[in-house]
Amino acid sequence: MIVIITMAGMGKRFRDAGWDVPKYQIEAHGRTLFAWSMLSLRQFWKVKAQPIFIVQRQDQASEFIKAECARLTIVEPQIVEIDGLTDGQATTAMLGMNAAHNDNVPVFVYNIDTFVHPDSLAPENVRGDGWIPCFEGAGNGWSFARVDENMRVTEMREKERISNWATVGLYGFSSIALYRELYGDFFSDGQGLAKGERYIAPMYNRMLEQDKQVYVQPLPLSAVIPLGTPAELKQFLEAQPPVL
Repeated sequence: MIVIITMAGMGKRFRDAGWDVPKYQIEAHGRTLFAWSMLSLRQFWKVKAQPIFIVQRQDQASEFIKAECARLTIVEPQIVEIDGLTDGQATTAMLGMNAAHNDNVPVFVYNIDTFVHPDSLAPENVRGDGWIPCFEGAGNGWSFARVDENMRVTEMREKERISNWATVGLYGFSSIALYRELYGDFFSDGQGLAKGERYIAPMYNRMLEQDKQVYVQPLPLSAVIPLGTPAELKQFLEAQPPVL
């Protein structure tokens, strides 16, 4: 399996708040935000999931990523450097998939904005053509999934609260080939944009139109710690760190 880590944003909110390093290099409770996010996938790394990191070339982050991966026993990281922002996470993820060598393996896309307790994310729980871990999050700043009684997704929306099930930013697809097909179809002719960007979550709606099975993996609220804004980081720093 392949795990694409999209970490090629500019981190403007953190720089505006006074940090002079990329967001993922900020330290909290003795670990970088990169490490906290990657610990979420500890069970995936144990089964030798192959990581591909997408970063801004200007950040010169390759040595940092390699060192952090060595500490976390994440093996053989691939690093893709890009110049400038893309038109959304869906496109950034595609750049990572272009570095993969096999289109017929499962693929997961994750960010560096969230810690999920690793006990809550296990490869053996993955099912369906699409798989989306969610928690009952507050506010509207998430992607949301509407589900049936079997936790099968019936609709996805970006930053529209159609249910209480908020995604944690980890998106699973049964193959890279499926992702490529969806991306090309969903965003053809300038369609598929949400808030002016190419997001991953709405792509699942095309899968639903094709009668593919997409499931939510419910997570306990206590397992999820958002780290994507200075305010969320401040709250994390003021709290007791998770027990791993």
